[in-house]
Amino acid sequence: MRNILALLGAATVAFLALGWYLSWYQVSSTTSHGQQSVNVSIDPNKITEDVKKGVERGGEIVDNLRERSASDPKPAPAGPASSFFTPGSSNPPAAGGSSGGWKPITGPKPNDDARDFNLGVPRN
Repeated sequence: MRNILALLGAATVAFLALGWYLSWYQVSSTTSHGQQSVNVSIDPNKITEDVKKGVERGGEIVDNLRERSASDPKPAPAGPASSFFTPGSSNPPAAGGSSGGWKPITGPKPNDDARDFNLGVPRN
């Protein structure tokens, strides 16, 4: 319940800040004869116009993304770590070498009598 109230509060603050920035409303205060009054002027035509522009702009962005993904199926460029995270090697194996694949960086040696692979347990 608190999460819903927090979301509602955040949306309200965002709407008020955006409205203030886009001049959807103006707040003014006046003092006369010892009394203070606050006036809020809302411009619904400006709100409607800005929302329509935002929806159209959002639609254009989505259409551009769809067109770009359909016409440009290029894979992402390979970075320096791309060969590390993919199986195999970027270099072909040498003659008589292994076929590639995952290889451990370090590991226990077959004749190692000390301890079992960093667990601190002696081997039997």
